[in-house]
Amino acid sequence: MPIGYKPTVFVSSTCFDLGQVRSDIRDLIQTFGLEPILSEYDSFPVSPDTDTISNCLRNVREKADIFVLIIGGRYGFQTDSGKSITNLEYLEAKKKGVPIYVFVNTSIMNILPIWKNNPDADFSSHVENQKVFEFVESVSHFKSNWVYKFDSASEIKSALLQQIPYLFMDSLEARKKLKDNEINLPSDLYPPKAARLVIEKPDGWEHLLFAFLCKTYLNRLEPKKFDLEYGISFNDVVVIDEPQDVFDWITVRNNEMLKLIRLTTTLVNEAAMKSIGEPGEEGDYRKIQHVCQRLLEVYEQIINWKLSFTTLDVNEDFEPILEVLSGFANDPLTKIEQFVNRVYIEIPKALENIEHSDEHVTLDFTFVLESPDVDSFNRELENIGRLYF
Repeated sequence: MPIGYKPTVFVSSTCFDLGQVRSDIRDLIQTFGLEPILSEYDSFPVSPDTDTISNCLRNVREKADIFVLIIGGRYGFQTDSGKSITNLEYLEAKKKGVPIYVFVNTSIMNILPIWKNNPDADFSSHVENQKVFEFVESVSHFKSNWVYKFDSASEIKSALLQQIPYLFMDSLEARKKLKDNEINLPSDLYPPKAARLVIEKPDGWEHLLFAFLCKTYLNRLEPKKFDLEYGISFNDVVVIDEPQDVFDWITVRNNEMLKLIRLTTTLVNEAAMKSIGEPGEEGDYRKIQHVCQRLLEVYEQIINWKLSFTTLDVNEDFEPILEVLSGFANDPLTKIEQFVNRVYIEIPKALENIEHSDEHVTLDFTFVLESPDVDSFNRELENIGRLYF
């Protein structure tokens, strides 16, 4: 965290019926020396090239260090997903893993059990939209959320006055754990959410850490993916005139790809499982990070391998075989992306289901790559052989 950085508090609610409450909470946040983020103020960071929803979610994702959710009688504007912007902001904060404080109007909390028993009844005198009840119910299900009732802004302020100092104590305790256990968590390798998982070690932290780091490292390679999409490479052009030298180049590249495929399957099917640990055994955060880093380094190497074909200058007779060989990278790249996105979505979901139902969940993330199109490669190899040898 840069020197002079002020931690931020994102306040999410329906603005129209809770305007004064939001204003009072903003004043309180500033008294702590923290930076409030509220969408109705000019200080709210806005990108003019994106819509309101995207701006709100981006600010949660990029700016929010603490998230305060206030639920009143309104549900707010529904997006195409059927969820309100407030609901989406909450889900984004949950995904990010920041501390969340939830405040729900007392009358809504009191009538929630009645709604659960009679969901088809008319509750228009209490809420603008019955989705408010659904939202409160979903928020209450998360054991990590402490839900506070409130009738006035003063009650929210009182709760935050007591709770926010605990965060500072948590930070001091985390610092002590890092020092006592000699835990080294460089910020470039362990973003804040990853560091919290290592320090706090919630149930399933090893799997969550693996999924989060893989996704984080994959996202960092987005510019490289764009290079591949547009065929951009700044490497020098390689000119090969002699047919035998082209054959040698092809052989080397073929062997390189086979090695990268072997590395990928080994990292996912063997190294990842060992780093996470057998059931009942604690994983090693250093090994988990190492496997994630190496997996995405292999992914980057495969991109670079494919881009090497764009800077090769040879006789056009070799273009068919080069096209086939270049295609060997397609399946590994796709499968690695699919694997990373799958664990990032399914592991938290599975752990959440276990938390709510205590049911045993089995996930199979066995990684299988298809064999390269060797038959087409050999046919083109024979064609070239007849032309030159």
